[in-house]
Amino acid sequence: MSASTEASAIIEFFKRKSIFITGATGFIGKQLVEKLVRSCPDIEHIYLLIRPKRGRNVNDRLKELLESPLFNTARTINPNFEKKIIALQGDILDPNLGLNATDECTLIENCHIVFHSAATVRFHEPLRLAVQMNVASVIKILALCHKMKKLQSVVHVSTAYANCNRNDVAEMIYPPPIQPSKLLDASEWMDDQVLDVLTNKIINDRPNTYTFTKALAEYVISQESTDLPIAIIRPSIVGCTWREPMPGWIDNYNGASGLIVATSKGLLRAMIGSNQATADIIPVDICVNMMIAIAWHTGIKNPKTIPVYHCCTGHLGTLTWGKILEHGLGHLDTICMENAISFPHLQFTENRFRYFYLRFLQEVLPAFILDCYMRLIGRKPIFSKICDKIYKNVRTLDFFTTHSWVFPNDNSILLQNEMSDVDQQIFNFDVKDLDWSQYWRIYCLGAKQYLLREDLAHMPQCRKRNQRLKRLQNFLWFTSIALIVKLVFFKSFKFHRILIVFLRLIISVLSTITTKIGVNKK
Repeated sequence: MSASTEASAIIEFFKRKSIFITGATGFIGKQLVEKLVRSCPDIEHIYLLIRPKRGRNVNDRLKELLESPLFNTARTINPNFEKKIIALQGDILDPNLGLNATDECTLIENCHIVFHSAATVRFHEPLRLAVQMNVASVIKILALCHKMKKLQSVVHVSTAYANCNRNDVAEMIYPPPIQPSKLLDASEWMDDQVLDVLTNKIINDRPNTYTFTKALAEYVISQESTDLPIAIIRPSIVGCTWREPMPGWIDNYNGASGLIVATSKGLLRAMIGSNQATADIIPVDICVNMMIAIAWHTGIKNPKTIPVYHCCTGHLGTLTWGKILEHGLGHLDTICMENAISFPHLQFTENRFRYFYLRFLQEVLPAFILDCYMRLIGRKPIFSKICDKIYKNVRTLDFFTTHSWVFPNDNSILLQNEMSDVDQQIFNFDVKDLDWSQYWRIYCLGAKQYLLREDLAHMPQCRKRNQRLKRLQNFLWFTSIALIVKLVFFKSFKFHRILIVFLRLIISVLSTITTKIGVNKK
């Protein structure tokens, strides 16, 4: 074992510990499992709560998880790491998390550390399901934690937007507008239709059921876990990996990932948003490193109150949605995706009339024309359905692309100061050196390689296709302008003469300017 490993207090803390993780098949959960087996090789066991899905049992799903390219580095370092990982069949929606008596007893007798990241991340999940998954599941987790005999640390994954009804969100738990117990009781007996009708009134000034129920979950923790060693982490919008275990890894279309893919394919060209609004994106490896550090700190300090840690980048003040278009999606000029239907372009506008106008011309109308072509060649039309699906997804982001928040990170700074130099290197969550242009290039490459599973060797052909699409797009644009000009002006001989004089004047001015700056000589 290297000297740096021996000097790590966090690695020493996790030595011979057993860990229970919910949400292990989710984006953050996968990254957490990988980081633990790669950086903390002396962990005793990692128990993963997994539910059967689509005819696959939990062991099949575990095997699929561990065969992911995400674990290639860990497999090289520690080829036998899979023996430490044990799948437990269960479901956060079931009583007692769906655990059988044997598995529950195993956790009660052996578990030291719990990471709870299971939740629904769909913004507009029906309120009943959102409450069951994001609030009731927390109550079940806490009940299990109270039984654990060796428990040292619990980390609950919330979201920085749990209190998005406030502009300045402190690292504290806020009281909710409704008692969670009352809503849980109502969700048990109230009719679905009635609950759906009342949803907007219940969530009040929050934009969706996701942020509302995540806030309720935090309050439940504050009320029912005062005697547990527990902490809360609030990540902002979680993006692809920055450095670990490889740059650019991503496995879902949530958040910025969906924007990159839809824009790169030419399917998304306009969104409601402000170019000046802060885009708070956090790499998933940064989030996971902080989770592990929080578990260590909570275990050794056993704080009297429940600490809340913001895991964000907004405090840097360097990334806005406009910057994403400039530095981020700008890379799509060279990092091209296969089978794009138009040259990548995206713009934000706060004017809703302009948005719908742009969307109709640049998304709806082209999709309709392509579907007509598909019908002509005897194939099933798909583009209008894809267009509608993208529209529904991006409209859920309106609130977040038009607002900015202040997320202080005082507790995160204090946590970092408590860590040794070695731990700060191994479990780095400092984002001050994050180069956004480089990160977005990594993101675009990762979306192509890991999300779309496209061969990077095909990049030259994709670039040629994009250039042809760009020329076609420019041709159609100028043809449309010329047609409009002809229809408007050329019916009148007088307007025709005026237009010719005007165009000659413009050409003369341009010729003079180019001569002055030496363009003609070049």
